[in-house]
This record gives sequence, C-alpha cells and structure tokens, in this order.
Amino acid sequence: MTDPARRALLVAAAALPAACAAPGANAPSVPVATHVLRVGDRWRYQLINRFRNQWLGAPVWELTAIEPELRLKVTNLKGGSVLEERWADAWRVREELIFGIPMVYAEPQALVPSPAEAGRTLITATTYREAGGGEARPWRQRLSAGPWETIEVPAGRFECLRISRFVAFTHPDSFRSASTRSETLWYAPAAGRWVQREWRGEYVSLGQGDGNPAEGLTAPEDWQMLQLTDWQPASRAG
Repeated sequence: MTDPARRALLVAAAALPAACAAPGANAPSVPVATHVLRVGDRWRYQLINRFRNQWLGAPVWELTAIEPELRLKVTNLKGGSVLEERWADAWRVREELIFGIPMVYAEPQALVPSPAEAGRTLITATTYREAGGGEARPWRQRLSAGPWETIEVPAGRFECLRISRFVAFTHPDSFRSASTRSETLWYAPAAGRWVQREWRGEYVSLGQGDGNPAEGLTAPEDWQMLQLTDWQPASRAG
C-alpha cells in the first residue's frame, strides 16, 4: 500500500466514530449452515511463510471454555509453547496471536462482523499490550467484509465470507514508526471459524533513510498464511 493510500485510509478512519457498522447497498446474502461452538472443537492449520513458500508448522486451536468468555488453547507452536486466545464472543477477540505473539486489547476487537454479511465496515480504536505487561500502545483497525467466496483448503471446500483488516499501530520497538498490518481472513460459518488467514506488515525503520535519518526506510514485517488442514467438532474430537 502506498503512503498516499495509507494516509487517505487513516484520515477517513479518523473522521468516523470509534465503532460503526453499516451494510453495503444490495449486499448479497448467502445462507450457510453455522456450526454451534462446543468445548472440544479443534482446528488444525498449516503455517506457511509466504515470502519463501516455506512450511513453518501445524498449530492447533482447541476450544476449552465458552463461559464467561471463549478460550482457545493453541499448541504445536515453535519451541513447544502452549498459548491461549480469549474471545468476548464468536466475533470479538480480547487476546489473539499475531506472528505468534499474544496481543491483549483493552477492548475486544472484531475479527468477524456481526451479523456476518458482505458489505459491512467496522472501524475501532483501542490500545493493546503484549502478553506479560508492558506499555499500552495505540491500535486502530478497519474491518471490511465481502464478498462471499467458495475456497478450497486442505480440509476441504467451504463457503466463506472474505474479510479484510487493516491496522495502524505503535510498535514496542521505538525504532519502528508508522507500523501497519494488512490481513485477509476467510470465515466459514460451517466450521465456526476462519479456514484461511493471511497477514503481512510494514513499518518505517528510523535512522535508515538515505541522507536524512529522521525520514527512515520502509521495511517489510513478516508475511504468513494459515490454512485449515483438519477440523474436528467436539462430537468427533478426542
């Protein structure tokens, strides 16, 4: 994304309320059976480095609690770590993993619009901390839903709502400025979760500019993709 495009998006976001949602004109409606979440539901993915098309692992998300919030145990991570995601409900996340790092939000952030339909836009602003503490830093995101697509992943074919997420935030590394992340999720109601997720980021590395240390140099963050390889509802998980 070019600097003018990013600035235009941030200016547009700043002009809107902290949270808003509106259906687009003639937004299509796709009737899809929705999976009812149960403790024991399990989703296994393959993690791929998109820069190198390199397989990185097979993380597993397992639903361990529904009340008073959704909790998912995340295993098969690099180094054998066992982490957790926390959700206020099926649409809004309190603590999620991005590039394998737990991000804790001051207010739950939507990953799927509610109701899940094409043509909806949601803009929110909050602060976040990395798990374990640290300073609260600004986090602002724009979520856009649509269209509905049929996609095929190793676990099968799914009717999915394609969701675009753009985030502008302050990075803990003080040498990174103007940090942004762009993300696409394919949410499949039949699986009760996204079946493919791809995200990448960029930032300005301060002190790396050509002749002007204050200007910096735009540098890429990581670029990763998760694809569902196996899905086990609680009735079959074990």
